[in-house]
Amino acid sequence: MSGVFKRVSLIAMAAFLVACQPSAETPQEQDYTWVHEVSDLPADPDVRYGQLDNGLRYAIRQNDTPPNVASVRLVFNVGSLAEAEDQRGLAHFIEHMAFNGSTEVPEGEMVPLLERHGLQFGPDTNAFTGYETVGYQLDIPEVDEETVDTALFLMRQTASELLMDSEAIDRERGVILSEERFRNTPIRRWNTALWRFRLPDSLVPDRDAIGTVDVIETAQRERFVDYYENYYVPQRGMLVVVGDVDPDTIEAKIRDEFADWQSIEDPRGDPDVGSVTEERPLSVGYFHDPEIYTIFTVDAVRPHEDELDTTQARFENNLANLGDAILSRRFATLTSSGTSPLIQASANHGSDFEIADRATVLAIMRPDQWQDGIAVVEQELRRAVEHGFTEAELAEQIANMSTALRDAADQAGTRTSANLADQTWSMWRQDQVLTTPASMLERFEASLDDVTVEAVNAAFREQWEGVEPLLYLASPMELENPEDEIRQVWTESREQPVEAPEDSGATEFAYGDFGPAGEVVSREEIEDLGLVRFRFENGVAVTFKQTDFEDGSIRVRLDFGRGELEPRALDGVDIISGSVFTSAGLGEHSEDELGRVLAGRNIGYGFGVGDDSFSFQATTTPSDLRVQFDLLTAFLTDPGWRQEGLDQFRAVIPEIRRNLYSSPSGVLQADVTRMIRGGDPRYGLPDPEQVAAIDMAAVQAFLEPALDEAPIEVTVVGDVSEADLVAALAPTLGALPQRAASWPDYDEARTIRFPDPVEEPVVLYHNGPDYQAMANVYWPTFDDSDPRRTRALSLLRAVFDLKLTERLREQEGFTYSAFNNTNTSDVYPDYGYLYVGADVRVENVDATYAAIEELAADLAAGEITEDEVLRARRPLLEQIENAFENNGAWMSWLAQSWSHPDRLERIRALTADYESITREDLVALAETYLQPQDSWRVTILPRDGE
Repeated sequence: MSGVFKRVSLIAMAAFLVACQPSAETPQEQDYTWVHEVSDLPADPDVRYGQLDNGLRYAIRQNDTPPNVASVRLVFNVGSLAEAEDQRGLAHFIEHMAFNGSTEVPEGEMVPLLERHGLQFGPDTNAFTGYETVGYQLDIPEVDEETVDTALFLMRQTASELLMDSEAIDRERGVILSEERFRNTPIRRWNTALWRFRLPDSLVPDRDAIGTVDVIETAQRERFVDYYENYYVPQRGMLVVVGDVDPDTIEAKIRDEFADWQSIEDPRGDPDVGSVTEERPLSVGYFHDPEIYTIFTVDAVRPHEDELDTTQARFENNLANLGDAILSRRFATLTSSGTSPLIQASANHGSDFEIADRATVLAIMRPDQWQDGIAVVEQELRRAVEHGFTEAELAEQIANMSTALRDAADQAGTRTSANLADQTWSMWRQDQVLTTPASMLERFEASLDDVTVEAVNAAFREQWEGVEPLLYLASPMELENPEDEIRQVWTESREQPVEAPEDSGATEFAYGDFGPAGEVVSREEIEDLGLVRFRFENGVAVTFKQTDFEDGSIRVRLDFGRGELEPRALDGVDIISGSVFTSAGLGEHSEDELGRVLAGRNIGYGFGVGDDSFSFQATTTPSDLRVQFDLLTAFLTDPGWRQEGLDQFRAVIPEIRRNLYSSPSGVLQADVTRMIRGGDPRYGLPDPEQVAAIDMAAVQAFLEPALDEAPIEVTVVGDVSEADLVAALAPTLGALPQRAASWPDYDEARTIRFPDPVEEPVVLYHNGPDYQAMANVYWPTFDDSDPRRTRALSLLRAVFDLKLTERLREQEGFTYSAFNNTNTSDVYPDYGYLYVGADVRVENVDATYAAIEELAADLAAGEITEDEVLRARRPLLEQIENAFENNGAWMSWLAQSWSHPDRLERIRALTADYESITREDLVALAETYLQPQDSWRVTILPRDGE
């Protein structure tokens, strides 16, 4: 699909690794069990909290979204910061060992046991390790007694019964090294260097959870046991169970299962993480990597001050959040022009590891304009500190915050069990009270009289004044005297005066009158699927499913035209159009103006160029449904075609390209996506020449015919009545002039060719570390014309995945996780494939190919057991059952169901198809399609080793 590169947030990719760490006192140092015991904030009454005599905390909540499932979490308030020097990486390594044998579960049996209960490794069964937290998660698809007991039993085994057999440890080393290799990206290397600059007198930069290669390769069992026995203790743990369960029953089971868990005598305490000082002078740092973005951070760091989570503390934090949001909004205004030296920028604040309080601006810049970018950051930050914010800016952010809180309160009744479980333990780790969304809204509204510009200005200044800034630049360019140059740019910028911002005042949305409201001329109900389908007199067709799966939430999709199939004058215009159309704004409003005039509205306008349609997708609420359709209708009738949309894309695409080519998986996305489609230019990453050649006139020429005339199909799923939906559609999309009765199928464009088989793999190169490689195998299959055949291929893929995990991960230790998927096209006749790939060391590429081909040959020879079919099928059936209670799933099934009416029957047959597929069906598919002489292979190697 084109538009895959739309609005890629480089800020989010970077900030994911440098997000403010939770500040949480460890329970051993507190004189309370739960913070709500001493706070004036009211705890959510639907959560039952408790503590066993051994110190284990637990929280239980009844929740029936989705029905008949539950989420179980076991979390410890300890992570990689507690490791000794010769244990670096073992907190994470032990997480892996939880799946490799305990006193009552033999090695290799835990994952199959869970799969037989319908849990899929990864989505439902997983674990995580951070600096300060280790956690285990199970999302169980049934809440029958056997499944619940199994989940609690496995958590209890993890708590204290792991064997950590020396031979099992040795077998897992390769998997951990594979994960280290996969994580070794420019962003992660920059992140470690940034923490070393920010917190030089701390353990943080030397305790990344993945650890060191030396420790991973050589650590002996006793060092694992030392960490495990000292830190996997009940007084550090919290067990969370949220789902369609009876709290009384669950509480009794927890007591029965965990009461006998005891820690060793005098377990080790918390580590001394380090310290920071307010007296640190203005400091400058620099990180160089040819594949890194140009990232500039400004930090104000001071020693952490403990503060109890109270109403007043949250109010003060909200003031600071509003200041951050306003400054971030100012940066967004600058970057939306497409001509700023900044590509993206944002402000935030928080606490780090209980030793530092930090305010930060993080900016992505054009590499060749880093000096100007630093000056912009310095001046905008100083403008905010010196002159503060305006009434209009504050009103916009209050409206956005108010809407977010109100929607959260309205939708609280259908929050998913998995999200609630994660929120419960996360709030414990942050030493914060888990309150209700309704009470959060109530407190916010009660405080609004005190949320003044003066108060926000004061809170923002408090974050930045009193300490000298820490300046850190990451750059792909090698500078001769980077620290001196950065300091000079910052110092010279400080000498430039900054003026107070102007108060722009409120602006009204210019759209809402599209002519006389349209009339519905046909309507039908499809009772077994709970659908209503109707058509307006202008031809706009609507599929509607009213649900109560998400309170107060409505998903909207609008399809028109033929997407990738549409004729174009220049290659790449489809990909670029998907990325620039909405950022070019409307005729009456730039994209930046839209943010202001629609502040406080819960609406969206994501645009994409799909295989056979253009589409808008959005999620909104009943109160904003009319405005949502006003906005989509405006994009159809009066797009802005502003140059700034293209300028934004041209600014960000070199950084996207830099990121993609820094890893094997990025090259897979950038180049192999196109190659596997016979070099079709509608797919993959547009090259620099294509980007330079395409202007907004080309984008307009590509999109305008379909915008003006193509039939429109609307799909709506969610919490709204039919009458309210018609009332919102009739004066908007229903009021448009008559649309075309049909649209060309462009049969000449419906050809994609699978590449010819190769005797030796095609070789591509990435720019990352010299030990990262990928081995990839594609087998041509078939299109999507036969749904049951497509589903059989999907089940075969799932069986293949079981074998890949056992062979490549568990036996060989080649890879952390094999990649595995299928593609059966409903647009391009006879096109489809089954894909297997693995991220491996360079020296293991040939052995990986041999293993993949051996497994494929085994499948083709009929080496599929009924147990493997069960373990593959059961999770799929559980996912399907849950999908029938999910708005997102219904939207994906129903979209374009007017132009593809067979999709309704596909929904009806979904479960039955998967239930009816036999082992013999899978063997026949494998025998037909998994033949080595038909495969296309591509190896991705480091360029340094070329």
